[in-house]
Amino acid sequence: RPPDAFELAFTDNPALAPERSRSVDAGLEQAVLSGRLVADVTVFHNRYDDLIVAIGRSLRDASRYRSDNISNARARGLEVTVTARGPAGLALSAAYTRLDTAILSVDRLARVAPPPFAVGDPLPRRPRHQGWIAAAWRGTRGSAFLEAGLRSSVLDVEPNFGLFGGLFRAPGYGVVNTGAAARLPRGVEIFGRITNLLDRRYEEVLGFPAPGRQAFVGVRLAASR
Repeated sequence: RPPDAFELAFTDNPALAPERSRSVDAGLEQAVLSGRLVADVTVFHNRYDDLIVAIGRSLRDASRYRSDNISNARARGLEVTVTARGPAGLALSAAYTRLDTAILSVDRLARVAPPPFAVGDPLPRRPRHQGWIAAAWRGTRGSAFLEAGLRSSVLDVEPNFGLFGGLFRAPGYGVVNTGAAARLPRGVEIFGRITNLLDRRYEEVLGFPAPGRQAFVGVRLAASR
C-alpha cells in the first residue's frame, strides 16, 4: 500500500515509499466418487517488506527520519476444504486454516521489532487456528443450512489507545448460525436466519462485543420481463 495522508503529513522522509508484499501459494484439488467428494489443500507463504513505522527511541539507530520503510513480517500456513454431496440435495462441507505469522526484525537492526512488539510475535488479529463446518439442504421448494465457525485466540491491541495501550490476548470463540427458505408460487420466497444461535458472548475485535442471538425474516420477489 502507498503511504497514507497521515504518514505523509507527519514525516520528514522525502523517500517514504509504498509497502510491499510477495506471495507464493500452491494447491491441489481432488474429486472422488464421481465428484460427490471434493478435497482442496493449499499452502501459502507471504512476506511483507518495507512496512511504514514511526521511529521512536528504540529504532533511532535504524533511521534518521520520523518514519521509514524498515519494518517486516511474514505469514504462512495451510488451508484445507472438504465438500461432500449426498442424495436429496444434502451437502456437508468443512474448512480449516492453520496460520503462522511473525513480526520480523527491522532493517539494519538485529532482533529488534517496532514497539510494543518483540521479534517473533504474531501479527495482530491473525488466528493461528480457524475453521468452520456446515450442513446444507437444497430442494425444489426450499433450502436450509446450519453452520458453525471456530476461531482460536489472537493477539490484539488495547481498544481505546491502540498500540499505545499495549498488547492483549483476545480469547477464541465459536458461533453457530442457521437459516431456511421456502419458495412459493409466482416467484415469492420467504426466508429466515438466526445468527449466534447459542447466544454466545464473544468479540471478533477486542473491546467490541459481537451481537447476541439475532433473528431475521424477509420476503424475496422475483421479477421477470
